[in-house]
Amino acid sequence: MGDTIGIVASSLPVLPSFKENYERGKKMIDDLGFKIKEGKTIGKVRWWMSGTPKEVAEDINSMFAEKKVKAIMAHTGGYSAISVLEYLDYKLITNNPKPFIGMSDMTIYHLAIFAKTGMVGFHMDDLSYGFGRELKEGQQDWPKLDQEFFLKFLTKTEAPGIIKPLSQWEQWKKGKAEGHLIGGILERISALAGTKYFPSLDKFSGSILFWEEIGRDLTEIYQHLYQLKHMGIFERINGMLIGKIKFIKPLRQNEVIAPSTKEMILDILKDYNFPIMANMDFGHFTVNIPMPIGIKVSFDTTKKELNFLEGAVV
Repeated sequence: MGDTIGIVASSLPVLPSFKENYERGKKMIDDLGFKIKEGKTIGKVRWWMSGTPKEVAEDINSMFAEKKVKAIMAHTGGYSAISVLEYLDYKLITNNPKPFIGMSDMTIYHLAIFAKTGMVGFHMDDLSYGFGRELKEGQQDWPKLDQEFFLKFLTKTEAPGIIKPLSQWEQWKKGKAEGHLIGGILERISALAGTKYFPSLDKFSGSILFWEEIGRDLTEIYQHLYQLKHMGIFERINGMLIGKIKFIKPLRQNEVIAPSTKEMILDILKDYNFPIMANMDFGHFTVNIPMPIGIKVSFDTTKKELNFLEGAVV
């Protein structure tokens, strides 16, 4: 321990409503025995960002350049990562690889950096929304789980191995699969698709696609999945892992008889034979099992287990 973790506001700023969460998150990092270096974006506010896109990129770039910073953690997600990509120094990142941690809007960074550099991105709980979350009834063990996952995935070079369900995982299409992880929140995967920052289709060949979603209606999820289908992604993947799908919005047309989420998804994927496991422990309002992009895993829908076959750090 004793290594330094850099904290950046890579999307939303540290708003007053986040302050308590932010401080709780910092305390958890401190309790784990790490030092903290706050980026220049901490404390800045511009619209729904912590500075201009260029300023945010400069903060992220400087964290990658800083030798004593061994990992970078996002304060939380948000809406603006896509505007920052053109200002990131991908050569600098390639020459100074280190864990970049977060979820939700961080999907944009993870996929873009993976596409440009091949660096592993860590889709997992961030500082304020994850480590610093206000605990509700039944969530008392979440901080301990977060700490255990953090240490297992980020401080050990050996493969994390089998991770058992924390909630009720579901077998949606039976089978076993092996491949490298790629994914994030579905709406951001879709937002990045078609840009020069999206991973090439060959990066999806033999992969395990993972995704989660929050606050959309079924038609939006429907369109995002069809977009990936029409891109040819589903023809290339070996399996699919679906995390938590939370707060589905009702359709504006209340006369429509909507299918269940599972029914709709399986209808879109009916022509593919890859196995699907759903309701897994990653996404919003849950403990996040780390899902490092580019790392090889296997899963068995019958056993309801996820096996990490290689370490995510060196």
